[in-house]
Amino acid sequence: MVGIKAITSFYSDEQLTVYLKCIGLESVPREPTLDTLTQILQHHLCTFAWEHSTMHYTDGGAMDVSPSALYERFIEGRGGSYCFGQNTVLLGMLRAMGFRVYGTAGRVNRFMTEEDVDRVEFSDPSHMILLVQAGSNSETYMVDAGFSFGPARPIPLKDLEIVLGAAPPEKHRLMRAAPPNSSIDIEADEEGKRIAEEWRFQVNVDEHRKPLPQGSWRTLYAFNQSEFFLRDFEAFSFFVAHRPGTIFWDRVNAVRWEAYGGGNEHYLARLVLTKDGKVMWYGGEDAKTLKECRSETDRIVALREYFRIRVDEGAEKHLRSELRLVPLESS
Repeated sequence: MVGIKAITSFYSDEQLTVYLKCIGLESVPREPTLDTLTQILQHHLCTFAWEHSTMHYTDGGAMDVSPSALYERFIEGRGGSYCFGQNTVLLGMLRAMGFRVYGTAGRVNRFMTEEDVDRVEFSDPSHMILLVQAGSNSETYMVDAGFSFGPARPIPLKDLEIVLGAAPPEKHRLMRAAPPNSSIDIEADEEGKRIAEEWRFQVNVDEHRKPLPQGSWRTLYAFNQSEFFLRDFEAFSFFVAHRPGTIFWDRVNAVRWEAYGGGNEHYLARLVLTKDGKVMWYGGEDAKTLKECRSETDRIVALREYFRIRVDEGAEKHLRSELRLVPLESS
């Protein structure tokens, strides 16, 4: 088991206090336990939307993922970000809370929505994940607040151990596997296998949250346990935000999580802005359309009302014409 050292956070204790109040956990005990980690992750997910609106609705389209800019956007502006922003904020706040945690990079499966659930082809490093240890516990957990259909709970870094997703029937697990086309001979010795193998994050439902065939699992992304640093993630973010052909370049995305269910059931639902401008609600296997945006004005209103994202008046002028639901009259 790899040990993780305690590192001083780039956020202060005062900033942690404001953050915990912002996500509705001002009374949570400041102890780095697994229960506290789960609460922080779920409250964070339900407070800050997964989104990249500044990439399309601002002049220059910058996605600033520096800790100071993120604190201003998240805590003071109640905005959100994509993985690099979401998990950078969470990294800093967990360290300030006393958790031992670092960030690593992931490669997203390009075929994660294909009918063939076993098909994998991974992207360049384009995702950020956190690896966390709680209190005196040496067990490591994967935590991710920055993937649209990501985990709702910490997942133990154990091969094939199944964890509940946002709500039944969704489940997640991690699987050890060597990357496709690896040059390392994993059959030669254990050292080669140890170096080459990575973790694959998998789910048992499709993109509409319907169960896959019995026993089937779809790989969403892969990662190893190498540590990456803030400057690395800022470089990855710049590349992702400026590269044509990615899901961020080709569409306006937004996902917001919300708690639902009663009693002791800690289930989460997701509100999703689709490529064609629909606002969908997914809770377990249930799905419903909340809004159909028929113009760019409609979509901006939806971003504000359903996803709590601040989009300035007139911001649609910055949106590339091919992304507009309906071209502006003045175009």
